[in-house]
Amino acid sequence: MVLSEWLLVGVASTFAAAGGVAQRQQRLRHLQRVTRSLSFPDGAPRVLILSASIGGGHNAAAAVLRHDLERLGSHACILDGFALATPLLSRYFAWLYPLQLRYTPWLYELQFRSSHLRTWTRMWRRIYAGLGGVAFRRLIEELHPDVVVSTYPLVTQALGVLRSTGRLLTPVAATVTDYGVHRLWIAPGVDLHLVPSRVSAEQVEDATGEVRVMQPLVREAFRQSRNRAAVRQRYGFAADDFVPLVVAGAWGIGNVALIVRDVVECGVRVVVVCGKNQELAEQLRREYAGCSTVQVWGWTDQLPELMTAADCLIQNAGGLTCLEAIACGLPVLMYRPIAGHGVFNAAAMERAGAARWIRSADELRMVLRGAAAGRIQLPVPKIDEDAVPAAEAILTLVAGRGARIGTGRTLAAQLVRSGSS
Repeated sequence: MVLSEWLLVGVASTFAAAGGVAQRQQRLRHLQRVTRSLSFPDGAPRVLILSASIGGGHNAAAAVLRHDLERLGSHACILDGFALATPLLSRYFAWLYPLQLRYTPWLYELQFRSSHLRTWTRMWRRIYAGLGGVAFRRLIEELHPDVVVSTYPLVTQALGVLRSTGRLLTPVAATVTDYGVHRLWIAPGVDLHLVPSRVSAEQVEDATGEVRVMQPLVREAFRQSRNRAAVRQRYGFAADDFVPLVVAGAWGIGNVALIVRDVVECGVRVVVVCGKNQELAEQLRREYAGCSTVQVWGWTDQLPELMTAADCLIQNAGGLTCLEAIACGLPVLMYRPIAGHGVFNAAAMERAGAARWIRSADELRMVLRGAAAGRIQLPVPKIDEDAVPAAEAILTLVAGRGARIGTGRTLAAQLVRSGSS
């Protein structure tokens, strides 16, 4: 077991040991405040979406689901399930994840690979179900959703345990937005797993419910057609400019500065989106000050337009940004992928024909210069023909549900019981 896994076990043990009466009461009160602020109107399917603020992809996927579900006439609400059930662990992960990728990527890679082993997956499943399972069950008992959807792996694990042991009667769906399917992202007991490709579905081994391929889980803006020439003109691109778009994700993690340097050396025009990493954006702006062929952006809502204007996406992690490019019909190049899920996704996307994995600076120069000169045609990624809209697939669980979850004891009754014990 690697160092970060020992740290996680230590943190989990600390949280478990801290579960005295006062702490349980505090958590129940917090859950009660949350449920009082929420309500599902009657008369339409009610969907509870549980996400996590680890990176930006889980919340972004949750927001897309809510929009699409509500457009189909359902009522949907989003909660940060990870922070709600295990707030300290959520903060610990949010702190540790970017630090590992920046300073000890080899350690993150080792942790990612070891936790993909079935033995370790079962261990993490038991640990997190023990830490968060009670909170999730009580939350669902209070809100009475018709279906629960998870966009975060550990939340999926806890819900799967509750479902498989009969402590949760509400159907559960889980979304996987990465082409590479890590074992922690799939849980026995979950009724429906939604994955982005057939290659992803082939990687699923531990699911006991249905596995379906979903259409790219992206905002509607990425699905709309635009006048490409007009958009390029608006961003100042000439007709013969070849424009790679480098997107560093929400946190701007990985060797982004080196990626940009390699792309610039190819003699093409470059647009870089650094996400919320202001330090990275400022560094690149200083480095390329006065260079008219390099544009550096921070966080922006204009990615749909930028993807329309660009000639290819260069990415190092996979996940939601690549799904957005695929929905736009933009060729994807995976280059210098980050440790763990970045390498995992690059391999899976290449097998699925969704991206080309560029393995060296020489190959990058050959591909980009060839594409700019018209000697190489970058393939446009295709969506699997059997892919279904995620929201429609989720609502099939509501239609097929036999009985509504029992109310059990309310949170108020639990508080009284805990206070008198």
